[in-house]
Amino acid sequence: MIVNSIIRYALILFCLLPLWSCGGKESRLLETSARIVDERPDSAYMLLKNLDFNNLKDKKLKADYALTRAKANMYMGRSLVTDTLLSQAVDFYKAVGDTASHIESVIAQANHLRSLERKDEAWALIDSLVNDMPCDIQRQLNQVLLGFSFSDKDNAKALMIIDRQIKLAHDGSERLNFEIKKITPLVTLNRSKDAVALCDSLFALPDAPEEGSNDWLYMRINYAAALGEHRETSPQAVAILKDVLGRMKNVPSDKLVEFYIPMVNLQLNSGNINEATKYTNLVDSLDSDIFDRDPVAASYLEFLKIVLDYEHNGALSLSRLSNTAHSLRKVSNDLEVKRQERDDALENAYDLSRSNYELTIRHQHLWLFIILIMLVGVIIVTIIFFVAHRRRQKLIEAEERIEALEQLAMAATKPSPDDKQALLKKTLLLQIDIIRAFAEAPTAHNQEALKKISNAGNSDSETDALVNWSELYPVIDELYDKFHANLLNDYPGVLSEREIQILCLLRAGFSTKEIGVLIQQTSNSVYVSKTSIRKKLGLLPKEDFIAFLTTRKPSSGKA
Repeated sequence: MIVNSIIRYALILFCLLPLWSCGGKESRLLETSARIVDERPDSAYMLLKNLDFNNLKDKKLKADYALTRAKANMYMGRSLVTDTLLSQAVDFYKAVGDTASHIESVIAQANHLRSLERKDEAWALIDSLVNDMPCDIQRQLNQVLLGFSFSDKDNAKALMIIDRQIKLAHDGSERLNFEIKKITPLVTLNRSKDAVALCDSLFALPDAPEEGSNDWLYMRINYAAALGEHRETSPQAVAILKDVLGRMKNVPSDKLVEFYIPMVNLQLNSGNINEATKYTNLVDSLDSDIFDRDPVAASYLEFLKIVLDYEHNGALSLSRLSNTAHSLRKVSNDLEVKRQERDDALENAYDLSRSNYELTIRHQHLWLFIILIMLVGVIIVTIIFFVAHRRRQKLIEAEERIEALEQLAMAATKPSPDDKQALLKKTLLLQIDIIRAFAEAPTAHNQEALKKISNAGNSDSETDALVNWSELYPVIDELYDKFHANLLNDYPGVLSEREIQILCLLRAGFSTKEIGVLIQQTSNSVYVSKTSIRKKLGLLPKEDFIAFLTTRKPSSGKA
């Protein structure tokens, strides 16, 4: 029984070891990735590379993996072409009612569709959710659609989304900001008059920004851009932009360049060629690295210089046009090279992280194998120790039985005529024919027979009783004032036959070892039976139940 328990617990421990070393690892990695993806998307992506999607058993883990991976790609500016698992995440979060994750997964899925040039599907996917969501989520989804519109240069959709956002605005300040965003789409759609009218109305609002504030300057810049679309209003635009520049103090040179380049355009539209040339020279003197810092602005400036050359010379400079085209091509190539270098660096980092992860897994497997070997060794040693202990215990018990039998034999061969105890021992030994075995010469045959008798009770097979109790009980009653009969009368059905036998032998003065030999039980079994007798008689652990029974007055009723 003990060996089986040891083996069972050992197997349970072995089964728990892999869970202890690896259990929850996927969940922990995903939680960490989701927590850091907004600030460190590259690190989050590297953590996700350590996971195998196919090994994730839980649907939530799979959905979290797909969403976090897509968010990492978006924040790093990578394509979402390979994020084909997002549809599963969208369906899962919708089914479990996780609105926040559902919205995030829908936005990611829309970006995935856009990476596949399925822009109309991406727009429809987000637009289908807008009306069913609370206002805050509607604003969030509209903002995504507004970003799509500006990216696709679809100014008509941009105006539509801006109008939505104006209706959902929290306050006048937020509403004003969205009204200002309408200026650029209106100008691009050749609706500069509408843009100018909008600006005039915004400046006339009671809650319009205070003159000279940053918001007021921003509105004035957009106002100048709207006026600058037509030659007749371009001088007004120039005056507004000069006023804005005059109000800007301690502005870095690279920031001034952002205003000087539009000033070149406005001066050209106003017919002020010399003023346009002056601002062109200012840009060249202030920011010689404009091409490296902002290639788009630098290319725009080059086109303006080509127009200036035409105004000065009456002819287009083919060399400048060629250089501009070459510069644009170089910008495009440089951007592509940088993106490729970044992707290669990330992939190398991911591969290195994967290699480290696989090495860690191999080390864990090695340790698990070592622990398994140690566990098997502990089990084997435990079994060997238990078997050896059992054999030693049996030998000790056998020796105790031999000693008890020898004492019984010696007491029976030299009894006192008036000694009831010795007389009873002699009677018992005569029953089991032990006197003859010890009276004769102690031959090897006799010793072997004695050992067989001493091993009684150690085997699972039944053995014949050494004592004829039907003949012994009357002897007990005769010698000890009907002790056996009184037990049956006072405690009917309370004590078992084995317990009655033990009580009779204890009354006769037999020791625990001697009782064990006669009833073919170990000493420990006899002690257990004595404890049971005390409980049935209602006695304390150390109270002498023989004294209790002999001093108790006989009765004819139940106990």
